[in-house]
Amino acid sequence: MIIKNWKSNSLFTKLLFRFIVLALILISVFGFIMIYYLEDFFFNSKENEVLSNLNEIKADLEEPLLRADDDEVNQILNLTARMNRGQIWLTDRTGNILYSYPSPEDEQVNIEGFANIFDNKILSSRVEPEGFDNPMVLNAISMEAGNEQYGLLFFSSVDGITSTINQVKQIMLYLSVFSAFLALLIAYLWSKSIAKPLKNITTAAEEISRGNFTELPAEQNTRELKNLAISINNMSRKLKKNLNNLREEKNKLNHILSGMDEGVLALNKERKIILLNDAFKKLFAVDGEESAGLLDQYRTEGENLSEENLSDIIPNREIMDFIESTIADQESKVMELKLQTPEEKYLLIHSTAIFRGDEFWGVVLIFQDISERWRFEKLQNDFVANVSHELKTPLSSIRGAAEVVFDGAVSSEKAKNKYLNMIIKEANHLEKMVNNILSLSELKSDSLNKIEVEFSDFVYNLSQNYREVNNIKQNFKYEIEKDIRLKVDSDKIKRVIINLLDNAVKYSPDQGEIKLKLKDLGSQIKFAIEDQGPGIPDAEAKNIWERFYKINKKDYNNKKSGSGLGLAIAKDIIELHGGEIYQKNTETGSEFVFLLNKDKE
Repeated sequence: MIIKNWKSNSLFTKLLFRFIVLALILISVFGFIMIYYLEDFFFNSKENEVLSNLNEIKADLEEPLLRADDDEVNQILNLTARMNRGQIWLTDRTGNILYSYPSPEDEQVNIEGFANIFDNKILSSRVEPEGFDNPMVLNAISMEAGNEQYGLLFFSSVDGITSTINQVKQIMLYLSVFSAFLALLIAYLWSKSIAKPLKNITTAAEEISRGNFTELPAEQNTRELKNLAISINNMSRKLKKNLNNLREEKNKLNHILSGMDEGVLALNKERKIILLNDAFKKLFAVDGEESAGLLDQYRTEGENLSEENLSDIIPNREIMDFIESTIADQESKVMELKLQTPEEKYLLIHSTAIFRGDEFWGVVLIFQDISERWRFEKLQNDFVANVSHELKTPLSSIRGAAEVVFDGAVSSEKAKNKYLNMIIKEANHLEKMVNNILSLSELKSDSLNKIEVEFSDFVYNLSQNYREVNNIKQNFKYEIEKDIRLKVDSDKIKRVIINLLDNAVKYSPDQGEIKLKLKDLGSQIKFAIEDQGPGIPDAEAKNIWERFYKINKKDYNNKKSGSGLGLAIAKDIIELHGGEIYQKNTETGSEFVFLLNKDKE
């Protein structure tokens, strides 16, 4: 039976072999330990017995030694040696043998460590059979008789101990052989009980891989095998369910495409539409119901969409020529163009040629709306132009005034002072503008020096000082909650509030009203300044935070011109604090709001 199931690489064989090896190792280790401890036990027992006898005869020998009665000493030694079945020597301190039984061949003790017994130490050792017929165990102690010290050495035969140990070894050998056969039987039965259910599970797994979703019986020999069978049955049911839903799972790509911001269009080499996503339909205003029906046809039937005319979907000659060029050249390309839709758009189009092996299959086009990027590039150009203009105007005034004074075109002191004051004024304006530009750059990497302030009082006192210093004509109305404490960089927040007040005062009528609001929202505070100006056009709302940006409208041009940096600086400071700033139009004008987070305790 064992030969029948024997395969060198089978689980059954490996379990059987490892179990037998483990059993033999345990039996061997146990046998060696038992023999070692038994041998040690017998020798220690013998040693203790001899030492006890030696201590008893010390008192018996003391008096005969004092009398120098050799016969009585020999008689005591002979009796002790015969009773303990060994040999006994009595020596002096130098190792000379004075009395012994039986008589030794050597008259001098030549045993390592002998001298230590005279330091009240006990000598115990095993002596090889040199001068003895068999191996012996030596036990030696010292004794005193009068002023003399003597050594008492007893040699015990180990034949009895050796015989007992050999018998134990023989018994252990028989037990080991019996245990090995018993372990073989147990290993065979145990390995078979594990290997057989695993073989059945393997067969079931192979059937599942072929598509036959069979199930194993839940009753198994062990809890682990039962859990494994249950797991395979669950896997079988789940695989069956998943395979039934595989066609639906394949449509996940279409769902991903539907969630993309970029428009996607796929065409085969016959220029038939394979798929398009929602972003593409939105970009080119493709009819939703019609395209949904076409996509459903593609998903369920796996066929190309209907042969629609691409020019009906993409009414742009440049894009059509781009597609034709990609298909004709069978290579990937990139193009940027301006698309005239209800609102002006800029598109970046990537076309990728798709191959199946070496055969050209079709093309995938990705339409990316880069209108925002164009807007930022325009703002960048406007920024350079505005900086140039803002620098050129005061420099021209300074140069003109300086030339008038230098050329002596004015002679009166009053006229000279007028031109010098103009130079100083324009220089101050130029310095302020440069400082604002530097502040914008520094804010990007600047750190905050936060201190805790009573923000309600901070806002009120700051606005009142601003009103008095600048002789403001508008009325300030306060809607400020009390006892709001906040950790901020007070200098930077002061600059934000002053910039917002500058705008509110600039665009509100002289007798108008400016509202300052402060509210505790729990984890944040909300500060707002509401003016009675003309408001911000919706098309300009996202640009007002850009550097040097100025609204080019009639209602704004007749106001006192600024540098166009105030709101940009305010935005950077609030964001540096981890807050948010925004603008919204109201019925009476504009409201600028910023939110700041409260520091957690």
